[in-house]
Amino acid sequence: MEDRDTYRSLQEFSEEPTRDGNELVLQHSPGSQGLKRGVECLRSRAALLVALLVSVCTNIILTVLLITMDRGVSSDFSLGLKVNSLQKRYIQLCDDYSSLGQSCSQTVKQCSECPERWLHIGDQCYYFSNDKLDWMKSKANCEDMGAHLTILHSMEQHDTVEKEAKRIGGFDYHYWIGLSDIDKEGDWRWVDNTTLQHKYWDQWSSEPDNHLSGGEHGEDCATLNTHSKTWFDVPCEHIYKRICQMAAIQLN
Repeated sequence: MEDRDTYRSLQEFSEEPTRDGNELVLQHSPGSQGLKRGVECLRSRAALLVALLVSVCTNIILTVLLITMDRGVSSDFSLGLKVNSLQKRYIQLCDDYSSLGQSCSQTVKQCSECPERWLHIGDQCYYFSNDKLDWMKSKANCEDMGAHLTILHSMEQHDTVEKEAKRIGGFDYHYWIGLSDIDKEGDWRWVDNTTLQHKYWDQWSSEPDNHLSGGEHGEDCATLNTHSKTWFDVPCEHIYKRICQMAAIQLN
């Protein structure tokens, strides 16, 4: 009886005359229409998940191929940063999908090359923080987002990032960048362990000077000064805003 009531709650029967007598004809009720919409909703969500997985996997494959083709094989550390960035963004996509799956009536987010509130410049994404941290915490914060403190290899990249930092920062003109000589005094390296290709140290202040005012550990971390458009070495314990960076994901 329970099964029959359940069945009738979703569908109704009517009789239609035939040559052999009346025949029961199944009629859809509003409940069955709701069931149909639910199935269609589930199919749409499944299709969205498949599309997200295909997109992420494709970008991971393309990124690995491009890295290995670009002037030989890149360092394991640099490759690890890029893979970590993709993993973090994949997790974010999964979280977005899970939230969307709770209600099919939600608006699907438009895909973009960079995370929300990040600036897309060239083939990179940049995040200019509003809060201030010391260098080590700034480095960890960028890594938690699947990124790293910015690496400024070229003059074009340096000038573009400096202009954006000056526009956004206002009176706060010091930003942490991913450059330090923490491991060996005088051996300045980026967070991906690459050496300096171009130097933008402030010449008027004879930077880097590892000034004694830096205390026992000296001045082992670098900031971008948007006022002078140059770099300064400062104590890593100072607190400044930071610039995080990650590779943009190619959508096409």
